[in-house]
Amino acid sequence: MRRSITTRMVVASGTLALIVAVIFVVLVVAIREQRQSANSAIGSEQAITAGVSLEKLAIDLETGVRGFVASGSPDLLQPYTNSRKQYPQQAAVLEQMVSRDPLARQQVRAILGAINDYVNLYSIPMVSLARETPDVARNVIINNTGRDRIDGIRREFNNLFATERAIATKRTEQAHHRATVAIWSGVVGLLVAVVSIIALALYLRKAVVRPVREVARGAERVAQGDLSARAPEQRHDELGDLGRAFNTMATSLEHSHEEVEARTAELERSNRELDQFAAVTSHDLKEPLQTITVFAGLMNRDYRDQLDESGRTFLDSILASTDRMRTLIRDLLEFSRVGHGDLQSEEVPAEELIERARDNLAGQIVERGATVTIDSLPTVDVDPAQFCQVFQNLLSNALKFSDEEAPQVHVSARPDGDDWRFAVRDNGIGIDPAQAERIFKPFARLGAAKEGTGIGLAICQRIVEHHGGRIWVEAAPGGGSTFYFTIPNTAADTEPTPTPEHVSV
Repeated sequence: MRRSITTRMVVASGTLALIVAVIFVVLVVAIREQRQSANSAIGSEQAITAGVSLEKLAIDLETGVRGFVASGSPDLLQPYTNSRKQYPQQAAVLEQMVSRDPLARQQVRAILGAINDYVNLYSIPMVSLARETPDVARNVIINNTGRDRIDGIRREFNNLFATERAIATKRTEQAHHRATVAIWSGVVGLLVAVVSIIALALYLRKAVVRPVREVARGAERVAQGDLSARAPEQRHDELGDLGRAFNTMATSLEHSHEEVEARTAELERSNRELDQFAAVTSHDLKEPLQTITVFAGLMNRDYRDQLDESGRTFLDSILASTDRMRTLIRDLLEFSRVGHGDLQSEEVPAEELIERARDNLAGQIVERGATVTIDSLPTVDVDPAQFCQVFQNLLSNALKFSDEEAPQVHVSARPDGDDWRFAVRDNGIGIDPAQAERIFKPFARLGAAKEGTGIGLAICQRIVEHHGGRIWVEAAPGGGSTFYFTIPNTAADTEPTPTPEHVSV
């Protein structure tokens, strides 16, 4: 049965989100209830404060009446007048504050009834009596009827205050309890969230990370050349599909690698056979060619004067052709040998290699009136004989393919990343960019050029590539061509020391 990892991830993520949501809701409810309890406790305290204010107004009623009756001074009646105006408003405020508690509401109604009775049934008649017959009023007040009424009202206030304090205490305790619940809910919720996240991480590690790492390790082994590496594919989800796809790819690569190795071995065998054929053929051609050359030389020495003009022309053609054939065979043998086997490398100054090549071409250089200039060059780690051949072929090329003016050849080198880049620039006939790659193929020559065998540049390419470099040609600024080739720089900190330019004519 296929179990999609996407579905499992959605379920796991949804479960974690639900847990977090529940924890959040519990916290919100606990905090809201704690806030409500705290507000209720504060409301009780405010109700007590309002009750104290109303109680003071009630006391001021009695104080004003007793002062006026005792002295007859209207000024002493002022507290009574002010309290009588203010107590209805203060009573309304108190009623509003105790509206949520039935017992306190009942107690406030009783207090307001007692205050109203005191005002209507006692204080108003007493003030009127004091104004008409002060002596009678004084006799009445001695009985403390008004004070007894106020004392009763104060007892009612004390009952109200006791009720509100009890409510405040209860609500404060509730607030503390709910705050504790909120704190513990948060702690428990945090622990549950942490545990859920750890569980999800462990699940991801087992269900996702580990299989991906196994595929990654397999890919690394394949990259290192071990094409037998395979990934587990027992799972029935997307990662199982990934493992199976990887294994299919690895199997295909293994088969392809085997095919490539078989074809490479076949190509190497064919190349060896071709090289052997070229070497054997070139060697076998030497003997008949030598015979033709000897007899043609004898004919030229002993019978040239006896030949007519056509005969001498034919004989010259034979001699020229045998000389060209000898050069071609020599180049074929050289081409079949280079680029194979181990290199006999050693560190040698590049200038020394060019000097050898220049000495080998000294006759051509003098004959053509050529100038060869050399910049300061580095020491390189190469096969000296082969790289002397490279410089010799490039110099010879520059001497052959030049215009009527004297050939000028300049050799330079500069660092190019981890390589040395050499440049051999001439002022010859130049090169068509379309021919820049073809001229490195065996027997390829530019246009109608008759000089050379067309193998020299192919030999250069084989030698340079066998040393880990590359070779190419570009049109030189101002005319001519520049041949570039690279050689690995085995000592990156080695820099050519500037020396005077060498010139050979």
